[in-house]
Amino acid sequence: MLLVKKVKAGALIFKEGDFDKAMYIVIEGRVQLYSTRNNRDADLAIIQKHNFFGDIEMFGKKPRCMSAKAITDCKLAVFKNRIQLEQFIAQNPSFTGRTLRMMGERLATTTNLL
Repeated sequence: MLLVKKVKAGALIFKEGDFDKAMYIVIEGRVQLYSTRNNRDADLAIIQKHNFFGDIEMFGKKPRCMSAKAITDCKLAVFKNRIQLEQFIAQNPSFTGRTLRMMGERLATTTNLL
């Protein structure tokens, strides 16, 4: 069973440099992803309902490369680790297709920026 976390608007979900491995799906609300460089925040993305974030660190051994903050009150599904995500995927095959499409779109966007 997934943990559902409620986060108030303006609250930090995770901070750049943190070492946690959790991945999140937005059930309700909106989340801002941003990176801090030279003491300035640079917006990276706004994550909305049914989208996910925090996936990059789940598959690597590096700290968070960005921060996440709730723009509105949010309800988030939380995968604490990769095993939990893999179990969820096995039980919800339709999630796999949607996730692959989103990851492909993100990769294409990143590639175009290079």
